[in-house]
Amino acid sequence: MGKHPDGAKRTLFLFFTIAALIVLAAFLYVYARTSLKAIRLGMPMTRSAYAGIMARTIPSLAGMALSSALMAVLSLAFQTITENRVLTPAMIGFDSVFIASQALLVFLFGASTPLFANSALNYLFSAALMMTVSVSMYGIILRKNKNNIVFLLLFGLILSGIVRSGVNYIEVLMDPDEFQQVRSATSVTVNNMNTAIIFITAPLMLLLTALMMRRHRVYDVMSLGEANARNLGIAYTEELRLNLLLIAAGMSVVTAMIGSLAFLGLIAVNISRELFKTYRHKILFLGSALTACLILIAGQTLVELLEYAVPVTVIIDLAGCSYMFFLILRENRI
Repeated sequence: MGKHPDGAKRTLFLFFTIAALIVLAAFLYVYARTSLKAIRLGMPMTRSAYAGIMARTIPSLAGMALSSALMAVLSLAFQTITENRVLTPAMIGFDSVFIASQALLVFLFGASTPLFANSALNYLFSAALMMTVSVSMYGIILRKNKNNIVFLLLFGLILSGIVRSGVNYIEVLMDPDEFQQVRSATSVTVNNMNTAIIFITAPLMLLLTALMMRRHRVYDVMSLGEANARNLGIAYTEELRLNLLLIAAGMSVVTAMIGSLAFLGLIAVNISRELFKTYRHKILFLGSALTACLILIAGQTLVELLEYAVPVTVIIDLAGCSYMFFLILRENRI
């Protein structure tokens, strides 16, 4: 049975509307970073000054767009395999593993080690460590059935607490200069994202996003539940392992590039579900990615226009926590 033409037109209209809003938000962001910055500093907007500001603005804009899109795709895939609309990959504690990797590098080898001082090598090391931890967690906990995902999440929360406590202790033993370097390296946010590794992360983010979107039919079947998916020919255990590996790789890219955005995926995916009213992951992936781009770019644009009165992560986390409570209450009523 073909898709209803009215539904197709509505979906297309929503896609174009969100895309147009993203373009508008990106234009305002560039304006805020160039013209307004020159006005605030009281300097003339010469061609060289404009080129210098744009050289930092364009990588930041690309990093926000790619990171938010990948975060949304990862969150939708994670919710599909866990059969839960409230969970996100960030709950496993990837950000704490990233912080630990930086602290241990400096504590054991010093801040001058290439693994820490070189942005590219540092990223590759951190990403490899985060993937190793996530796969090890799978091997220890998810041996037999998917329902143990609850234990994985609990283990992730406990691991996050232990790691942060250990890092705090290590930082006390550090030299003050090295401590400041670690804090600077681990305080990655939208405002000071690590654009030095954009040439590595951009192709990886595009590859991971395209790879997961291409497997949309597999997610359509997995959303029917484990038993139905197995009956329809899906190798469920292998798919679960592959998805955790892809999610770990994606989360390592996003965390090292732009920091922790725990609730961005939650908001974008659930808004996309409400807007498009479909089970088809081909539409949900694209809708969630576009919605996440719009939320992050528009939010950061607002921050720029308000002269950094409040970080965009605070806005997203506040909205995400409120929406998460709403979803939990609604699920309980059902």
